[in-house]
Amino acid sequence: NDTVISRDQVVGAAQSELAIAGRTATSEQQYLTRRAKILDDQLEQLIDRQLILDEFKEKGYYFPESYVDDQVRERIRRQFGGDRVALTKTLRAENRTFEQFKKEEREGMIIYQMSSRYIRDEIIISPKKIQNYYQTNQARFRIGNRVKLRMIVVDRSKHSAEDGASIASRALTQLKEGTDFAKVATELSDDARRYKGGDRGWTEESTLNEALRQVAFNLPIGQTSDIIEVQGSRFILKVEEKQQSGMRSLAEARQEIVTILKDSERQRLQKQWLAKLRKKGFVRYF
Repeated sequence: NDTVISRDQVVGAAQSELAIAGRTATSEQQYLTRRAKILDDQLEQLIDRQLILDEFKEKGYYFPESYVDDQVRERIRRQFGGDRVALTKTLRAENRTFEQFKKEEREGMIIYQMSSRYIRDEIIISPKKIQNYYQTNQARFRIGNRVKLRMIVVDRSKHSAEDGASIASRALTQLKEGTDFAKVATELSDDARRYKGGDRGWTEESTLNEALRQVAFNLPIGQTSDIIEVQGSRFILKVEEKQQSGMRSLAEARQEIVTILKDSERQRLQKQWLAKLRKKGFVRYF
């Protein structure tokens, strides 16, 4: 349409992906191949973005500038703890101005609102589709041996060796005296799941460190382990249930399938919508 997307814009928008490709590529040729694809994908995303912005303008849509100001304030609060000085330093390091930052926020709001208008949130997935997906993707729902696990973690990075040993010992003593595992985990564990009483849910063998796996899968149901030390951190486990390898039931997999199918339908609707925008827009590559 009336907007030029320059090569510099494409490269700038792709910087983070290009940096990752540079670190992970095993050869120069692999990097160049990845780089070409990243730039092509980023260009198409920028084109789609501009077509959506043009559609917003063409349709005569509008929202008050105060909405943008509110969004900017919320972004600063969420990302920088409300500290505008920290924002200014970050923008300066990225060679961006506050006006550019605000413009990007405004455009992000437009794209979100336009997408919500054309891609409905309430997508209904029929039971038949769920059943068909389950039957045709059986490999996805195979599970290995697993245990329902609770865990207390004393992280070596948060305590001295002496303090870590003392905390783990205190936790084990409380457990042996009959204190509820969840209560001890909530009070003493460093793990993020402490607020769920150390609940890890169903945990497969492949997801555990070797030392923890050996204990977890040999521990009787309902029993609590001794202290397990792994690279300086200390763990105490409790196994609540065990399950042999097999297939997850449809009931267990249903929510995951619904999420997958909804995401797939949203992607289909988005592609359909963007194809219409491209058909009526003018896009030329130089």
